[in-house]
Amino acid sequence: MKLAEWVRCDLDEVTAILAGVRDESADALVTDLLAARRIFVLGVGRSGLLARMFAMRLMQLGLQIAVVGEVTTPPIAASDLLVVLSGSGRTATALTLAGQAKAYGARLLAVTADPTSPLASLADLAVVVPAGSVKTDVTTPTRLPLANALEQAMAVLLDCVGAMLAEQLAQDNVTLLQRHANLE
Repeated sequence: MKLAEWVRCDLDEVTAILAGVRDESADALVTDLLAARRIFVLGVGRSGLLARMFAMRLMQLGLQIAVVGEVTTPPIAASDLLVVLSGSGRTATALTLAGQAKAYGARLLAVTADPTSPLASLADLAVVVPAGSVKTDVTTPTRLPLANALEQAMAVLLDCVGAMLAEQLAQDNVTLLQRHANLE
């Protein structure tokens, strides 16, 4: 296929996935983010990259944010929220750390494709991004490599949640730019 065909294929798959995300779950995610004293984000692999992107946006919105695993990550506590991104909801490292956060009394929010996964079961709130992945089921109908469509759908979802937060917090791009990194 040529590039234009790949782009159409990609956008069609991502659009179909996002059509299945419930508005109520995105609203609940926004509510939980605004209610938390501090927000911690966690993901492994490409999900970890998405988590870091989301953390950057939350910081620019003025929220207290930490990325799990960084040397500057403070201890999690009962008034905190851990947001875990895992398409499968079965990533061992993410499950272990999610369990630890729950043991410390933190609220757990999962962003996952599988509502029946161990992560979704452990979570106080699971935002389901309904997509298959050849990483967990090689018969998943996709023309894209591995979990590309799912990961891109998660990125768009989190970007839209960032926009929802900005609207609720009455933050515009001028305000966000004031918190944008200047050592780059």
